[in-house]
Formats: sequence, structure tokens, C-alpha cells
Amino acid sequence: MLNLYISFFLFIFHLLFFLFFIYFLSGGFVFSLNLLFFSSFSFDFMFVFDWVSCGFSSFVMLISSVVFIYSGFYMDGDASIRRYLWLLFLFVFSMLFLVFSPNLFSLMIGWDGLGLVSFLLVVYYSNFSSLRSGLLTVLTNRIGDLSMMVSFFIFYLHGFWNLSSFYFDCSMYMGIFLILASSTKSAQLPFSSWLPAAMAAPTPVSSLVHSSTLVTAGVYLLIRFYYSLSFFLSSWIFSFISIMTMFFSGFLAFFEMDMKSVVAMSTLSQLGMMMFVISLGEWSFGFFHMICHALFKALLFLSCGGFIFYSSGGQDIRLKGSFVSMSPFFCMIFIFSSMSLCGIPFLSGFFSKDLILESSFGFGWGVFCIFIFFVSCAFSLVYSMRLFFFGLYYYYNLNCSFSIGLKFDSIFMMYIMGLWSMISGYLLSSILFLDSFFLVMFNLKMVGMLVLMFGFIFYFIFMIFGFSSSFKSFFSDMFYVSWFFGWPISGAGNFFGGINSFDLFWVEFLGPKSFISLFSFISSKLNLIDYLLFKMIYVFIGMFFLISFFVSYSCM
Repeated sequence: MLNLYISFFLFIFHLLFFLFFIYFLSGGFVFSLNLLFFSSFSFDFMFVFDWVSCGFSSFVMLISSVVFIYSGFYMDGDASIRRYLWLLFLFVFSMLFLVFSPNLFSLMIGWDGLGLVSFLLVVYYSNFSSLRSGLLTVLTNRIGDLSMMVSFFIFYLHGFWNLSSFYFDCSMYMGIFLILASSTKSAQLPFSSWLPAAMAAPTPVSSLVHSSTLVTAGVYLLIRFYYSLSFFLSSWIFSFISIMTMFFSGFLAFFEMDMKSVVAMSTLSQLGMMMFVISLGEWSFGFFHMICHALFKALLFLSCGGFIFYSSGGQDIRLKGSFVSMSPFFCMIFIFSSMSLCGIPFLSGFFSKDLILESSFGFGWGVFCIFIFFVSCAFSLVYSMRLFFFGLYYYYNLNCSFSIGLKFDSIFMMYIMGLWSMISGYLLSSILFLDSFFLVMFNLKMVGMLVLMFGFIFYFIFMIFGFSSSFKSFFSDMFYVSWFFGWPISGAGNFFGGINSFDLFWVEFLGPKSFISLFSFISSKLNLIDYLLFKMIYVFIGMFFLISFFVSYSCM
């Protein structure tokens, strides 16, 4: 019942903050609480309520409420269900703390809370694979956490504590560290390997943490700091990294055989799109796509979780098939969310992706970058069609399965989020861009349809001709990104481990341990001498009595 209570309150707060989101479109306010005042030093604990924070938090609470209800179905019978639910609640609390915090100190608490709780959720299943994935996740994110701490320390040296003071030109070091922190949290290249590894967590966790909240924290940070980082975000290096992340993740999704990994790669591709549109200067478009993507991607993860649950925990898409007859409800959710991901017209993904495609023509990018961007957008259709083929219409490859009906509360909440995912594109575009008019030529307007057609053509080419096994093995390991960018870290660890052994020799062995060994040696020798002296005394006494006996006998 704990998940029902938490879900109910989160859904009520979702409705409340959505009304705040509409109300604060023309302004906002900051709630301040003075915690410390000493001489000229003042420390205020503040929360900011504007349309960005209220809108994002509203949909975070909606997705969280659905995930709590869904967890009661998916995690039913788990021995540690209460620990799991409290970890989920702590994660939602940390995310909301990050969203509403304009203060550097409280922002850092929410940022670190996300990293810590996500690590505990990834290692929820007690096995070596989960531990390895959790360590990769937390150690990669530690780089971003360190960058965040350094940037905040530089902010503090300049005398800035609150978000209201952030509208100034950052120095080069502050900009670099903030962008590095957001890139690690949002899994941009070369820090992308932790997101597929984090799929070791339970599927409801992936639908909340690794699709719509944790991975978008870096995007949200850039939106908040946009006016301070506009010079660095407009750099071609940041735009190139985001485009390459989008392209490679979409391409690698062709070769993944794990269902959750395919969805994780699609999340990585959409994160690259958000970063790219922010680098173009259209942060409101990035915010719009972030909310639409959070809704349909959470639905996609939940439907994949149903397929995994019905196939006894198997995640290999080659062992799936015929789910249309097994679970029509999950198939309906899966098809609908995948169509939104592809950008099928009049769904939520169409409104945000089409807006981004049209805005990309207004900037002076070369033909090559624009071509890579459009090809990356078409890849979403290719791997979605691949999941359709293996999961829904392919013949069933598993010998047995079981099907347990969903409860009414789970179906009702998923229908509500499906309705939100259907209308969010048109509704939010009407709210956010009410006074904006976009005049686009008909030829450019048809680019989105051409992207879809290119995706269909590439899918059929991929399915007919395919790739060689060596080609697949190379690309299925993410171009060995984790190995290539992980060996400097592991090499540094081995180097410092060698320094530690060197220090152990000079500080420990030649220091206290050498004295201990010396005194132990001397003590052992003294003990030996004492033992020998004791024996010599007995020998001397014996010899004395023996000599006395012989002398007395000779005198007789």
C-alpha cells in the first residue's frame, strides 16, 4: 500500500504544479529562508518557482506516480520491496530538490543525491554484473560531480551564491567545468558507456531514472545556466560532440540484442538532440523536447518491462515474438510510444522534433553536419521498426511463458500518461509558443517526411542485406568507447597504486615496521640468550653435584 499512497500524492502535486506552470508563464517568485547571518556573511536557502521549474517538476511527478503504481505489479513478491520504494522516493526528492534550487549549496545536494541513489538502484540486484555496472555508473558520474564542485568553488570565489546572480559572463574555466558536469550526467561522448550499463537496474527504475529524470539533469543544468554559458554552448566543439553522440548511439542501436539497451541507445540519441538544439541557442525548444521525450520514453520503458516480465525476465529480442496475442495492452502502449519517438505526424514527438528540424536550417552549419543530423533523426525509425519486427510480429522463440493480468490502478495510470503523451506536443506548443509565428517554406516543411521515408528505406536495406558478424561484434560494444576512455582512468589508478606501494616501502617498512621488526629480532635473541643461560645454570648445577659426588667418592 505504500506505493499507492506515494503515487496518489505525487499525482495530486503533478496537477497542482501544472497549474503553477501555466500561471508562471509571465513571471515567478523565489521563496527565501535565511539560515545563517554573521557580520557581513549571509546564507539563504531558496526555492525558485517559475514556468521552467514548475513545468519540469510537474511531469517528473506524473512519471514518478505511474512508476510507483507499476512497481507494485512488476516488483510483486520481491523481498526488499520497501527498500526499493524508499530509494525511489529519495530519488524523486533529490530530483525535485535539484529542479527548485537556485542556491549553489542546495543544488549540489540534489546533484549528489541523484548520483548516490541511482548507484544504489543500479546495484539493487545483488550480483556481480549489477555491481560492475553500478561502479561504472558512479565512477563516471564522479567526474561530473568533481567538475560541478570546482565550478561552484569558482562561483563562490566571485561572490555568487544564487541563480539570480548567474546572469553574467562566465570565465573560461567555469564554463568548461559546468559543461563537463552536464555532459557526464547526460551521457554525452566520451562518457556514454555508463547509460547502457545502468540498465542492470530494475525496469521501473530505468523508466524513471534513466529515461526522463537523471539523464535530463545535465540538460536542465544547461538550461538554467544558459545565459552564462551561451558563448561556450554556441561553440562548434559542443555542437559537434552532441551530433556525434546522436549519430553513434542511433547507429549502435541497430546491433544491440538487449531490449533495454536498444531503448537506452534511443535515449542517448535524443539527449544528443537536446544538447544540439541548446547549442543552437534555442533552449526553449530543448526544454519542450525534453518534456515530450520524458513522457513517451517512460511509456516505452514500461511497455518493454511488461514484455520482459511476461517472458520470465528475458531481455534478448531474438527470444521475443508474438506479443500482440500475449499482451495487447502493452503492445498498444509500445506502438504508440515508438511512433512518438519516430516523429509520426500529430503525435507529441512530431511537434518537438519537427520544430527542431525546422530551426536547424536557420544556422550557418555546413552541409555535412546538417546531413549527419537528419540521418541521426532517421535512425530512430530504423531501430523502432527493428523492435516491432522482433517483439510483436516475429514468431515466438521461447517455449513457455506466463501472463499475469495488470491491476486496474496500473492500467488507469498508464492510460493517463498515454493521454498526456498524446496531447502534450500540441498542448505545450500552444502554451509555450503562443505568441510565436514560424514561417517555413513548403520544401523545408516536407523535410520531416523525407526523414521518415529515408528511415523506412534504410530499415529494409538493413534487414535484407544485414552486416557481417565481425562488423556486428565491433559495433555491439559501443566502438570500445568504455575501454578506450576507461584505460586512462584505470592506468592512473594503477600508477597511484604503484606510488602507494612505493610510499609503503619508505614510510611503513623503513619507518615503524622496521623498528618493530628490529625490536622483535632483538627481543627474540634476548629470549634465546635467557633460555640458554637458564639451561647453562641447570647444567652447571648438575655438573657441580656430579663433581662433588666424584670428589667425595675418591676421598673415601
